[in-house]
Amino acid sequence: MSDSLNFQVNEQTYTESISPGTSLLSLLRNLGWYGVHRVCESGDCGACTVWVDDKPIHSCIYPAMRIEEKSVTTIEGLATDGKLSPMQSAFLEKQGFQCGFCTPGVIMSAEKVNCKSETEIRSALRGNLCRCTGYQAIIESILLGRKAEPCEVRDQVLHGHEAKGQVGESIAKQDGIEIVTGKPVYTADYTPAGLLHLKVLRSPHPHARIRKIRTDKAKAIPGVHAIFTHEDVPRIPYTTAGHADPQPDPLDHYLLDNKVRFVGDRVAAVVAETVAIAEQACQLIEVDYEILPHIIDPEQAMERNAVVIHDEPESCQIPERDRNIAGKVILEKGNIEQGFAAADLIIENTYNLPAVQHVHLEPHISTSWLDEDGTLVIRSSTQVPFHCQTLLSKIFDLPKDKIRVFKAKIGGGFGNKQEILTEDLCAFVTLKTGRPVQWEFTRTEEFTATNSRHAMKIQLKTGVKLDGTIVAQDMAAISNTGAYGNHATTVVYLTGCFPLGLYRCANQKFVGHAVYTNTMPAGAFRGYGATQGSFAVESQLDEIAQRLNIDPLELRLKNIISADDVLTLGSKGDDHFHVVGSYGIVECFDKVSQALGYISGMQPIVNGHLRRGFGFAVGMQASGLAKIHTACVKISLKTDGKFELRTGSIDVGTGSDTTLRQIAAQVLGVSIADIELIAGDTQTTPYDSGSYASATIYISGQAVNLAAQKLRDKILELAAQILRSPQLIIADNKVKSPTAEISLLEIAQQAENLSAESEYAADKCSMTFAVQGVEVEVDTETGHIKVLRSIQAIDIGKAINPRICEGQAIGGMIMGLGYALSEELRIDEQGKILNPRLRTYQLPTALDVPAMQVFLVEKADPNGPFGAKGIGEIGANCTAPAIANAIAHATGIRLTQLPMTPERVWRHLKRSLFSIRE
Repeated sequence: MSDSLNFQVNEQTYTESISPGTSLLSLLRNLGWYGVHRVCESGDCGACTVWVDDKPIHSCIYPAMRIEEKSVTTIEGLATDGKLSPMQSAFLEKQGFQCGFCTPGVIMSAEKVNCKSETEIRSALRGNLCRCTGYQAIIESILLGRKAEPCEVRDQVLHGHEAKGQVGESIAKQDGIEIVTGKPVYTADYTPAGLLHLKVLRSPHPHARIRKIRTDKAKAIPGVHAIFTHEDVPRIPYTTAGHADPQPDPLDHYLLDNKVRFVGDRVAAVVAETVAIAEQACQLIEVDYEILPHIIDPEQAMERNAVVIHDEPESCQIPERDRNIAGKVILEKGNIEQGFAAADLIIENTYNLPAVQHVHLEPHISTSWLDEDGTLVIRSSTQVPFHCQTLLSKIFDLPKDKIRVFKAKIGGGFGNKQEILTEDLCAFVTLKTGRPVQWEFTRTEEFTATNSRHAMKIQLKTGVKLDGTIVAQDMAAISNTGAYGNHATTVVYLTGCFPLGLYRCANQKFVGHAVYTNTMPAGAFRGYGATQGSFAVESQLDEIAQRLNIDPLELRLKNIISADDVLTLGSKGDDHFHVVGSYGIVECFDKVSQALGYISGMQPIVNGHLRRGFGFAVGMQASGLAKIHTACVKISLKTDGKFELRTGSIDVGTGSDTTLRQIAAQVLGVSIADIELIAGDTQTTPYDSGSYASATIYISGQAVNLAAQKLRDKILELAAQILRSPQLIIADNKVKSPTAEISLLEIAQQAENLSAESEYAADKCSMTFAVQGVEVEVDTETGHIKVLRSIQAIDIGKAINPRICEGQAIGGMIMGLGYALSEELRIDEQGKILNPRLRTYQLPTALDVPAMQVFLVEKADPNGPFGAKGIGEIGANCTAPAIANAIAHATGIRLTQLPMTPERVWRHLKRSLFSIRE
């Protein structure tokens, strides 16, 4: 039974019949107000914030039945008479967003913040979560928004000044207007007619074989269209990882299987007229399970007599299935035994790193349908549309040109959307039913049935001379890859390759194992294994410095690779595909130490039970994947005199759609407003491997650079014939000679199909370097850690867009802050995740974020476009070890397990031999 209610939304009057239990969020989206975003359904994130009678509320937990005769305002109602509100204008000016999924809710909350100080604003925003920005740009936006005036929308495209948006300018992200006004741009904001909704029954057991599935009761529910089990799908093994061919991962996953391997694994798919009906049907499916022994500890899983998790014969590319080893990496150089024999000091530790979740606010979601010509179309929030197309082609034996995969705007990914998790079943159901299908994960599913950062146990042994020279390093990593081996080998490879390769050492060895367990799979995550390895290496270096009475910065500078060094660890023979490239790391050290006011030999500051200390860490990450990651670009001069840039690259909130246009604008001598972009569509754009491995600017950007140069040469060649002059330049949308000029519009009208294409795959990938310093305060009575300041300097080569680069760095630091102090997926003995909610997972809020500063050290790289290098991942790698080192400096205790929660810190303090005196 439903009641008819009268209400207003953004001054429009509605009379609607509303079913009991409907949330205001669902009602608003059903009415087409898509600026209200669905994230948590529990009132914990603020992305759905609207005003009811001018009071901000979380619409996901507000019953729609309560809006009788009330007025609702959403983000779409703020801009009036063609003018943005002062707060919307401020968020554009200060770039208070990245992926933008949280932004409408943040702006709606910010408009009602009456606080004056920054601390009060941070406290008022603790109900609004952001995973991208690190909050600093949000706070700056709010402070400006309290003073700003309404602004014409058209004036905001370039923020009211004449910036052309070329290389080196902090031009606004070009999707800003859409984001701050709540335009329907994300995957869930489009629903084709006749849409069916897909939901999956998930396993309650960590390991079991399915004997029989009974679906009669579920099928009898009105509105259920179909139910599919393992008996209905093709049995083709594949990996969910979005990697280029040849796939390095085990092929161990199936659309639906007769065996489940973790709590949350797929059992059956239900397709119904509504989400609620599909969920109800899932509850009525009866499954007869044969319960199998399970294992959640990777070291036990490697034992010879352990249960074999992937015993099915169809799965392949598994190195040692009898020992549950999904991936194995051995890297070595020199003679490790001789190295340790020559050492004056040897230190060995074990480091334990947890599984953590990406928590991109937009959940995994795909919508599929068949075009009139029979083409299978997938609209998806994906970082890898072309890899997805390739996988679907293999699973369903379809030609690639009969499959179109494209992305809408993406609400964050951080590696988790480098997986094919929703597209496969959506495509299958559409092919079976002929109907459009949508599958959107719940927040609980995001926490329990997607991927995590790999939990790892790392043993590190380092030998040094008395003067601090590193002579031997031996690292062994056991990585918990969970139930499936997506990204198993490649993640563990980077755990050793980059953290060890950062320092000169003649004798190094790394052995890494990625091990199956009956837990949720692990996968790609910002930092991609280097995050875990960096914590071990950077923590141990500080311990060595303390034992040798050498300043930790001095020790690092003594041993860090130089500009002339060759990176041999992980190379194949003489093929050194990782190169130093540009080298500004010494300046990075200087910038950080000076900003912190750090002087060699500084002692901790003691104030009663509070102790302050400093800590540092260094990181290294490659820009893209040499000889693997490929980007293709096409640029055309249109008949209206503007340019059309087509690229398969993906902007996951990083601003690459803007920075790629800046590169094109620079080469072609025009404004960024003259570059129109079409991106991330397998049908309408050239191939691109996707958004991962810090590759977009370095590789896709270089493809844009080369294609733009080719087109510029064609334009100049044509103009030379018209103007009868060889001395030509392009500027201000004209081709000019010393005596004459012709507009690009005139050239476009005289030429047909004036375009250029470029394909680029880097032979060598330059390394990006980062140095981070932090100041922390430790409460020795409670174990509470407060990070007071965080400073990071990044050897970036060239900042194509400095403000976007700073935003990436700050966002990475705060992701590292959560990894260091609070984030952890806790599991029970069955492998079930115990904290699958935002309220219990403990992301950093605006109130938790310290004062931050970023230095972009620019020394043009010889291999990147205009000298640029990657920045997306490295920012997350240094924070945790820097904080651990600062805690050790302040208190003398060395923590080797993350997160460093107050309880863990307190327990270490209590059992430490170090006596803390007030």
